[in-house]
Amino acid sequence: MILPLGFTILFYCITELAFLYGLKKHIITNKFKWKVLIWIDIILSLAFIITFSILFYQLRTAPHFISFTKMFYTLSYFMLFFIPKLNFSIFFIINQIIKYSLKFTLKKNFKFKFISLIGLFLSILIGIGILYAMLIGKNDFTVRNTEIVSNKLPKSFEGLKIVQLSDIHIGSFYYNTKALTEVVNKINDLNPDIVILTGDLVNNFTEEADGLDSIFNRINAPLGKLAVLGNHDFGDYTIWRTPETKSTNLDKIILHYKAMGFNLLRNESTYISNGKDSIIIAGVDNWGLPPFKQYGDFKKAIKNIKSGYYTIMLSHDPTHWNEEIKFSKKVDLTFSGHTHGMQIGIEKFGYRWSPVKYKYEQWAGLYQNKNSNLYVNRGLGCIGFLGRIGMPPEITVMVIKTK
Repeated sequence: MILPLGFTILFYCITELAFLYGLKKHIITNKFKWKVLIWIDIILSLAFIITFSILFYQLRTAPHFISFTKMFYTLSYFMLFFIPKLNFSIFFIINQIIKYSLKFTLKKNFKFKFISLIGLFLSILIGIGILYAMLIGKNDFTVRNTEIVSNKLPKSFEGLKIVQLSDIHIGSFYYNTKALTEVVNKINDLNPDIVILTGDLVNNFTEEADGLDSIFNRINAPLGKLAVLGNHDFGDYTIWRTPETKSTNLDKIILHYKAMGFNLLRNESTYISNGKDSIIIAGVDNWGLPPFKQYGDFKKAIKNIKSGYYTIMLSHDPTHWNEEIKFSKKVDLTFSGHTHGMQIGIEKFGYRWSPVKYKYEQWAGLYQNKNSNLYVNRGLGCIGFLGRIGMPPEITVMVIKTK
């Protein structure tokens, strides 16, 4: 704990020194303006350090979603404060390396600040991007349409429309009922047959959803609303006073799912009927590779599924599909979430990239393995950084057609 903290402090100090010295050397030549900048920088740095310390103490002694959310907001504004400076510092250091290399080679003194100016320009763009992500991007609710074809789907289910939500992380909305109501209205305007929620209703605490059940209860889906639990629903990312407190928190979160009108599938399956025909939807508790816990029991969930039925699986973490589900002949389509697309990425002109791809092989969109399909939702809410850029919050529309 002490060693990583020491490296973090050293890294921060080096960045600050490079940033301030770089500005003095190449950007701000007026001594008064530079001193004012130093004091502003010191005051803001101390404010962040004090705020982080207070919130960390609160989360250790009396954890509550308000403290968690405040920590996320503080982290987000710190990123706005620090990342552009880090970028400029890197470019300034590169500038100085090139400058002194040329000086040593050419045996001549000259001014060189071109790289620093590029760094300043990019830092301004980065700052604008982070601000956009926080103020606009996180509430840019985007409907993504996709469809698949199956010869197992009964004719009476032709054109079955499933709307998927995932990773609401409702505490990150901080009781923004206007935004949540907009989501529900968008869903109802899509006229779905089935609505599914693939986990992470909350960040950690049941209090996050208090008073918001009625909003999601307004979602209309004639063939049913179904859900599974995600890793955050189990409350593994905070310190609980007793095991019983953690268990009670989970019980209340489950009640929120039900009060919102969702049939919560916990390692089980259910039939969805349309006239004389039926399909099956199964769901498991969160199952992920370490360090994520494996609460889900796939074998139990599909135990009573008879062959021949078109079967949809809900599993929060897409690694579950990759490690276990896709090898089963019983499951035709799986819905997951969890990755958030890391809340930052590029998906333009046929090019798809996000840093999360280096951790998850299946991180967003539709994937196929023989007759098994997986769709990974990019999530609705945020965790940690309260912003999104290039990876807007998603409402998925999946239409399934018969051959």
